[in-house]
Amino acid sequence: MGEPLSAPTRIILDTDLAMGAPGSDIDDGFALALALADPALEVDLVTTVGGNSDVVTSTLLTRELLAVLGCPGVPLVQGAPAGDEAAAEIVRRVRAEPGELTLVAIGPLTNVARALALDPEVARDVHEVVVMGGVYLEQTNVAAMPGEYNFWCDPDAAQAVLQSGAPLRLVGLDVTRKVRLTRTDADALAAGGEFGRIAAAATHGWIDFQERVKPHEEIEQGSCALHDPLAVAAVAYPELVTWRDAHVEVETVGRVTRGVAIADLLMWEDPPEPNCRIATDVDVDAFRALFLRRMAALS
Repeated sequence: MGEPLSAPTRIILDTDLAMGAPGSDIDDGFALALALADPALEVDLVTTVGGNSDVVTSTLLTRELLAVLGCPGVPLVQGAPAGDEAAAEIVRRVRAEPGELTLVAIGPLTNVARALALDPEVARDVHEVVVMGGVYLEQTNVAAMPGEYNFWCDPDAAQAVLQSGAPLRLVGLDVTRKVRLTRTDADALAAGGEFGRIAAAATHGWIDFQERVKPHEEIEQGSCALHDPLAVAAVAYPELVTWRDAHVEVETVGRVTRGVAIADLLMWEDPPEPNCRIATDVDVDAFRALFLRRMAALS
């Protein structure tokens, strides 16, 4: 994948980053690193939301990681559930420059839904909202968490975003699970600079954790998924992913289906109006090549 020839896409990254916290998922940290490393993207703002960790911890870890990545000056605003500061800042920036900013949401959609509640015109003025969330062509197969984690954490927010009329692309768990980071990849990162060493240790720790709590889930043995980095990459390189128009809604009150996304693929006569595009497949080799090249450049 070549270097971009046009101006970078300006993004607001909304994240529940937890890289650096023991036993916590690491893909948000890699997503932030990718967004900062890729010349096709320009990070105007980072906002934090509770999810993988509480929002105060997420904000602290994000600030620390921005410093490690050499970008301490990137604006960072703490969000829900501690307050609406992030939502208000999203509104302010999107409304000030209609059509210029893409919102990349890689945690629960609480901040995004609150921004839309504060000012529904955000749906008109945002260039696009790209979400890592949901499962569309498969299911989690876990009764304790039937919906993908981000939607399961705040299904009401996910449903509100889907009903907002904003231009949406959704990258779901059924696709993101295909892109993996191995222990060998982690060892290669460790040979680099400070971020590489931190990321490698976190990767080995996360794979250890996954192997311990998911001993019968074969795909989680020896590697971990790069859920959020794929959503970030899809902003600048949509050709990495196969897309399909769909109408998606999220179950908010189901006794056993909390957070489950139902995707109508518009196959029958008189289908509902599409409200998003969903990822249905990914070029794994092309994504991995891009991701590992960007991470190596950080060393």
